[in-house]
Amino acid sequence: MRRRRRTREDVVQRICDAARQLFAERGYGGTTTREIARLADVSETLLFRYYGDKAGLFNEVVIAPFDALMADFVELHPDPTAPFPRQAETRRFTRQVYELFEGNEAMFRALLAGPPSGGEDAAPGLRGLAPFFQQSVDQVRQRYALAGIDPPFDLGIGVRLGFGMIAASVILRDALFPDPPGREAVLDVLEQLIAQSLVGPPID
Repeated sequence: MRRRRRTREDVVQRICDAARQLFAERGYGGTTTREIARLADVSETLLFRYYGDKAGLFNEVVIAPFDALMADFVELHPDPTAPFPRQAETRRFTRQVYELFEGNEAMFRALLAGPPSGGEDAAPGLRGLAPFFQQSVDQVRQRYALAGIDPPFDLGIGVRLGFGMIAASVILRDALFPDPPGREAVLDVLEQLIAQSLVGPPID
């Protein structure tokens, strides 16, 4: 019996799912494109055609989801000065980032525990998140500029620390909370901290 012809979407999903699984089990350096292709039941040639190399696939499964969140946020609210419940939106965005880490916790743990950067097959790391961070900074900076005041801290550092705080609340949960609070309690505090520190000044 002939196998049903797969759509491009099916193939992409299989490759990405296989990459996430193997990155979680073996880390970046311990995973090969041949193994990803085998688990996805596709040819390695097809994987290369879609993603170029393992680093391109890493970007697709690790970096692209964060960029997609920011793109959706900016598309919904392209004007940071427009009247909308900015704090509520920032809190919702914080929750989405948290859930992205939460849903891929094993993969992020394995990637962060990988070989030191600079090794022959070291993970590309999160350098690809630079556009994500920059868009976040730009959104907040415009609000400060329109309010006619200077930010009380370096926005570039603040955005990255906020992102790190969300990541740590998932990946370092056991170390941070020997007696863990409920998930919603953690999310509530995260949402408030990030909304208050990075939302920027109110626009009249």
